[in-house]
Amino acid sequence: MTKLAPVFFLALFGCSKSTTPTSPEREPELTAEAQIAQGQALYVEHCAGCHGDGGQGGEDAPPVVGADAFPLAPRAGAKRDVEFRTAADVFAWATMHMPPGAPGGLSTEEYLAIFAFDLTANGIELTEPLDGAAAAAIVLHP
Repeated sequence: MTKLAPVFFLALFGCSKSTTPTSPEREPELTAEAQIAQGQALYVEHCAGCHGDGGQGGEDAPPVVGADAFPLAPRAGAKRDVEFRTAADVFAWATMHMPPGAPGGLSTEEYLAIFAFDLTANGIELTEPLDGAAAAAIVLHP
């Protein structure tokens, strides 16, 4: 299991309509469990149509779950033209090319949630929400 770097969130400060400053208010912190659950719902909405309900892949889409998910080298005839050494490599490619009908059309948080769900489905335990630093620390192929 890969130990993930801690995730830090900036507190958002609220302002009242009066001139009296208010105390800082924090946005609720995202947990790994909440991010994964959000990712599952987003996967069903944006990914399952091509990659399959169980991530097994389809006629034109590779598997994202299982032994054949995220191989180092692109498969023959694939859209992908880069190696996937770390989870960050997969994330970077996916944010630029997925979903097929609207590449880059999701927010960074949505892509992270989907990928947190995918990683978890592949047996990678996330104890903190997935972010760029954590994805870079997950080595898929040394």
